[in-house]
Amino acid sequence: MSRSKLTFIAAMVLLSAGFVLYPQDSADAARFCMKLRGTTAVGQPDCSFSSLDACRARVRHRGGGHCYRLTHA
Repeated sequence: MSRSKLTFIAAMVLLSAGFVLYPQDSADAARFCMKLRGTTAVGQPDCSFSSLDACRARVRHRGGGHCYRLTHA
């Protein structure tokens, strides 16, 4: 295999690894938080939701509360 071909393959592997190890979120990616109420509430809100629908479904499943968009500082 020629040296330029090996250099090209090495560059592609490193570039691919960079995208896998450090994925880029879109600038508009919103994260949503769930705050439970009542006896199911356990302290801090859960901000692991990428969509409002997913957050609302979890709130309904857990017995009540509300969802809100996580604001970035």
